[in-house]
Amino acid sequence: MPHYKFFSTSAPGGSETSRIYSSRIPAAAAAALLHESLSQYDDDDGEEEEDSDGSYEGDDEEGDDMDEDEVKEKGEQQTKKQLLCKRIYDSDEKLSVLNDLSLTDLNSFIPVVRSQIFIEALCHGNLSEDEAVNISRIFKNSLTTEPLPVKSRHREQITCFPLSAKLVRVVNVKNKSETNSVVELYYQIEPEEAQSTKMKAMLDLFHEIIEEPLFSQLRTKEQLGYVECGPRLTYRVHGFCFCVQSSKYGPVHLFGRIDNFIKDIEGLLVRLNNSMKSPLEIIEAIVDKRYMFDYSHKEAEELRSIEKKDVISWYKTYFRESSPKCRRLAVRVWGCDTNMKETQTDPKSVQQVIAEAVAFKSTSQFYPSLC
Repeated sequence: MPHYKFFSTSAPGGSETSRIYSSRIPAAAAAALLHESLSQYDDDDGEEEEDSDGSYEGDDEEGDDMDEDEVKEKGEQQTKKQLLCKRIYDSDEKLSVLNDLSLTDLNSFIPVVRSQIFIEALCHGNLSEDEAVNISRIFKNSLTTEPLPVKSRHREQITCFPLSAKLVRVVNVKNKSETNSVVELYYQIEPEEAQSTKMKAMLDLFHEIIEEPLFSQLRTKEQLGYVECGPRLTYRVHGFCFCVQSSKYGPVHLFGRIDNFIKDIEGLLVRLNNSMKSPLEIIEAIVDKRYMFDYSHKEAEELRSIEKKDVISWYKTYFRESSPKCRRLAVRVWGCDTNMKETQTDPKSVQQVIAEAVAFKSTSQFYPSLC
């Protein structure tokens, strides 16, 4: 089944407006306001939308219908993304500039948006190359603009945690009646290597091995609350997350129980049989600019070569605290019924408490942009 990438377009002058758009919060706020205005006239309410930061997280299928727990988790994940992504604006930052925007500003911004068009498409199905090219010409002829230069397209960068990093970000819930506390423990692994599936295969296999034991220990036996874990691929930088949400326990206790489970994983791996299998997931090859449409088949080949000793060695490299490549960020969200003074009695070693996201990123190193 052939796949064809075709074209990108932008109006003349798009490179200049692109730089303005990507560096100014008012533009981001105007874009948000424009989205809200247009959504009132959108008849297709069930359409699934891509995450605004371009990151695709684990096995999650994020559509329009989310239950209460999913909404809370989305807010917690946003806190983490504010620390990972070099250019991202939270709701408070957008709200802070909305009062200074007028309808005139919004109307002026609409042509700016239209002048920054970049289109990349996949022709999927029983199509020849000529048919795919003809389809692309329909768009090219309708959009009489020049291609947006590659150097002017937005490229996100991800914070590169230093060796042996033990970072903590502490925040309160914004809803004063919210009783749930949340801890998300994010391990940063490595950037994705070009045309390589080995790391993704190892992450998927690791997830498959520990998911049920994690649920059994923290959810069933300890009754902490909502529990999940999974691989994270944020702008093609690999990571792995553990998340617990609870109305009964504070973040320090939750963090301690997650940490204890992670330390016990080595024993779990040692007790495994040598025969291991893992399910494969569909990859967003276009958005991540990977263009490996046979990714699942390549990952299956990698899985056939992975042995138990490889998984144990990989775990020791990225999850054992004594390893320099063990780099983690703990985001602790405190519910309204918890006491943040509990932090002072936290026995866990913390290398750096992040008080403010912008200040943290201003002194951080970043991975080269991969997509």
